[in-house]
Amino acid sequence: MKISKLWLIGMALCISLPASAEMRTIAAAYEVALSDLHMPASENGILSFKKCSTCEVQVVKVSGQTEYLINHETLELADFRRSLAAVRDRSGVDVTVKHHLESDTIVWVSVTL
Repeated sequence: MKISKLWLIGMALCISLPASAEMRTIAAAYEVALSDLHMPASENGILSFKKCSTCEVQVVKVSGQTEYLINHETLELADFRRSLAAVRDRSGVDVTVKHHLESDTIVWVSVTL
């Protein structure tokens, strides 16, 4: 009886201790003006953008796994670039860029036209 009480108290203490997990940011998403975004020339190129109009230019790699979305539809890089080239008011269109911080690559680029 005494052992079961001690075991029960021990289990209650273990459960009640707060979890000490380290919080890490794995990815960051930025909303940038299309005028502040320069698309990569190839699948394994670089994407450059400014987080804000006064911020420095960020240069980040893209890969074959990077997704390019227009109106929630996935496109190939060439088609995505062609669609963005047709936009007249580049400062009035916002683009969302998701940057995976650990691998330092772009996960996806999304725009709604």
